[in-house]
Amino acid sequence: MRTSVRRPAIIAAAVAALAALGATPAGAVTAAATPAGVCGSGYTQIDSHAFRNSATELARVHLFYNASTRSNCVVTFHSSSTSGYALTTGAWLDVDGDGKGQAKDQGTYSSYAGPVRLAAGSRCVKWGGMIEAGVATYTYTSSWEHCG
Repeated sequence: MRTSVRRPAIIAAAVAALAALGATPAGAVTAAATPAGVCGSGYTQIDSHAFRNSATELARVHLFYNASTRSNCVVTFHSSSTSGYALTTGAWLDVDGDGKGQAKDQGTYSSYAGPVRLAAGSRCVKWGGMIEAGVATYTYTSSWEHCG
């Protein structure tokens, strides 16, 4: 009888075993690297969305706003379970009616995708991100929100 095991379960088990041994993957993000730090000074978080495989958080996409520049910033940050592993990761942002279309950063990253910044003024934004972990792709895109 052939038994199949899903790749995300294998990755989660391997990460948990390494963490129990105190091992850190090469290139892991240091504690000083934070989503707010990546966006820069003046930005405050206004929303976020977690990507989960069962109980394990794989990454989180963050939306920040800078009131003085009236700009938004989006970053998708790997969680401790995926930090240091080169995975396809993306962050995107669109401003309603600005005529520029969606700004996006997507590639193979071991810590985060972004920052993606756009001036929003008093317009609504649509924001989101993604991560591929194992054989699954986790994606989030908001509705038009956070207007003005």
